[in-house]
Amino acid sequence: MTPLDTIESDEVRAVLEDCVAGEASPPISLARLLLAMDRVEEVEELLGSFAEGPLAEMARLLREHRPGCEDAAIILHEHPDVGRTRRSAGDVIADCRSFFDHAVALNEEASVAAYSLGDPALLDAYTAEILDLLELWQVLGPGRDALEIGCGIGRIQAALATRLRETHGIDISGNMIAVARRRCSGLANVHLSHCSGRDLAGFADGSFDLVLAADSFPYIYQGGRDLVSVHFDEITRVLRPGGDFVLLNYSYRASRDADRRDVQRLCRSFGLELLVDGTQPFQLWDGEAYHIRRPQ
Repeated sequence: MTPLDTIESDEVRAVLEDCVAGEASPPISLARLLLAMDRVEEVEELLGSFAEGPLAEMARLLREHRPGCEDAAIILHEHPDVGRTRRSAGDVIADCRSFFDHAVALNEEASVAAYSLGDPALLDAYTAEILDLLELWQVLGPGRDALEIGCGIGRIQAALATRLRETHGIDISGNMIAVARRRCSGLANVHLSHCSGRDLAGFADGSFDLVLAADSFPYIYQGGRDLVSVHFDEITRVLRPGGDFVLLNYSYRASRDADRRDVQRLCRSFGLELLVDGTQPFQLWDGEAYHIRRPQ
């Protein structure tokens, strides 16, 4: 067994330590390891030295989901560079559109959640966690209408169909929308459309009781402060009084305190109530959850 303190890479060692400590689930940790290391074979060799515990579980996941892990590794390494600066919002949107158009063609499940390892059952488990949280926060109901920003392949749209009156999903990727329409075919109250990524044009004031952004807002954040402000303004506009905004992950900058400060500032600026301030309520996923409400 390889002692963790002998691993030279600080990033790789941190991934393994978080998994051992229970700070991140084995699927999340495996995805992080696929990103931290150059080749899947290197990950396989490293994990093969662990015979028990959560690291052995990571090795099992890799063995049983090898093709999906290969696809997830490609997607992770092609992910738009969050470290680049001074890009215009238009450039960011174009980069993200191209990335997701390609990713969904490679592997539908991994394109929206690399940590699903391309496994529909794992993706369903992550989706179920999100639905459980929405139920807990009492933001669903048969008389409510919802908008999901960045609906991807429609996995949450399909799950919401039986819990809402109407649900709309938008995405900047035309390929994502095409897959979502196929997956949601036959669901009459699900409406899916391609969007510009710049605003919520096409939706009237006070159209929705719920706006959901599940792991999509980090890409808006990449587009800069103005794009973030426009979206908070637009979300406020399309929400009905008393409507809810559920934000799952604000950015990928790995600073929860900075994200919370930004969300607090934005809520003050747009007159929104911040009910839940960046908790981590999930067992499988490491997403940070904000519950925001437009006052009556």
